[in-house]
Amino acid sequence: MGATAYKWAFLMVLTDLVLAVSGKRRKSSPPHLIMILADDLGWNDVSWRNTLMLTPRMEGLMRSGVELTQSYVAPKCSPSRAALMTGRYPWRLGMQRGAVERYQPDGLNTSFKLLPEYLKEAGYSTHAVGKWHLGYCHPDYLPQNRGFDKFFGQWNHVTNYYTRKPEFPQQPDAPPEKYGYDLHENDEIVYEGKDEFMTDLLTRKARDVIEDHDKSKPLFLYLAYQAPHGPITKPPEKYLQMYNELGRFQNPRDQGKLNRAGIITALDTGVGEVVDALKSAGLYENSVVVFSTDNGGAILRSSNLPLRGDKEQLYEGGIRGVGFVSSPLLKKPETVNDKLMFISDWFSTFLSLAGLSDQIPQDTDSFDMWNTLSKNKKSPRSEITLNLDQDNFRGLWSAAIRSDHYKLIWGQEKLLKKDQNEKSCNVELFNIKNDPNERNNLAPELRKKVAELKDRLMAQLGEMTPAIYSAENRDGWPGYFEGENKGMFSTGWCNATV
Repeated sequence: MGATAYKWAFLMVLTDLVLAVSGKRRKSSPPHLIMILADDLGWNDVSWRNTLMLTPRMEGLMRSGVELTQSYVAPKCSPSRAALMTGRYPWRLGMQRGAVERYQPDGLNTSFKLLPEYLKEAGYSTHAVGKWHLGYCHPDYLPQNRGFDKFFGQWNHVTNYYTRKPEFPQQPDAPPEKYGYDLHENDEIVYEGKDEFMTDLLTRKARDVIEDHDKSKPLFLYLAYQAPHGPITKPPEKYLQMYNELGRFQNPRDQGKLNRAGIITALDTGVGEVVDALKSAGLYENSVVVFSTDNGGAILRSSNLPLRGDKEQLYEGGIRGVGFVSSPLLKKPETVNDKLMFISDWFSTFLSLAGLSDQIPQDTDSFDMWNTLSKNKKSPRSEITLNLDQDNFRGLWSAAIRSDHYKLIWGQEKLLKKDQNEKSCNVELFNIKNDPNERNNLAPELRKKVAELKDRLMAQLGEMTPAIYSAENRDGWPGYFEGENKGMFSTGWCNATV
């Protein structure tokens, strides 16, 4: 072989080595993390459990990825979001009693470092699109001050899907000062997408984030849809037409069901379009996409069948969340994962994927679940303390724990925002493996197990933060603000919790 041939052979070997090394570096770069949260989506609201529903994009992603069948959430919006962002149980945060309601001078304690704040330290670009719902009365509560580079969406729990203003169906004589406009980019009021269906608007903004992303940096996108939270309004005709063509929900009495189904299909379409955008941008191959609901469905005796209970309840229908993971990084895709996990576990899982395992706080209520999800390994979690709350003034008590296959509900099964003091001494024990629909209360016959789980709850009671659930404050009514903020949901009218 001549000198020239040797030279070319050497260059080819060197090129192969460089490509191999650079390929390894690409593979080892932190993945893009996409967290998509639905609002009030029930166990029975998706096509793989209810053939009346049309959610083909999510079903396709679920079947090609990992379906989560024992992924637990809190029974209400804000508690789940707080657990996701902090890696802690809501009852450790004082967020266990209910959601942050409009005009409440409350929010997620600002002393806690949130998930996006950690991810920024690993070089992530952090974006929140959609529903915040962790407090807005003080600027320190707002998402752009809690680790997000940019935020686009609503501060409150729900607005009309077209007007961005709240509705008060249970309070038809609500004072006009309570009405206001709620769509923000960071802390500025914006009118983008005027009259556009909210679900479609949030999908479009999420696509924009992906398309405009600097590919030299990892991306954390938190996309929190309002759908299908009520009050339900009519979605765009294109979503209803899909059901009309199949003859579903055609009885005039089913118009509300049809509208809600259309909203869920809009959500499904949006999830699919976000994944399409990741692929078009060349980001999907190094992405982990997680989908979850924030709590069980709100439609009584419908949304969560065959599970018992609904939103705001500690029965399975209120807390067992619809969820899946879609990612080319999964080692064992096309898997049904029945391992126990809680919404707080995404905190440690994401930090681990980002290369920040050493930054996970020691006192967190969060486990790194990636080996469980990716390789279908055993879950590091065997227990979830689902609730701890006590109100001595009203004589109320609510506690619940899932330990292995057993679940104890002690006291009222509804969150303590509702008075059920006649249930404060109730005890219900279920074997969730054998009785997932909670029809057979084993407490009378398994007293030793009841005592064991009660002891476990009482051992943690000293770690409970008393619930923060303030009365409505008129200082937050939009109509009482002045100047350009008049009629707008605005910040700066309370003190932040630290």
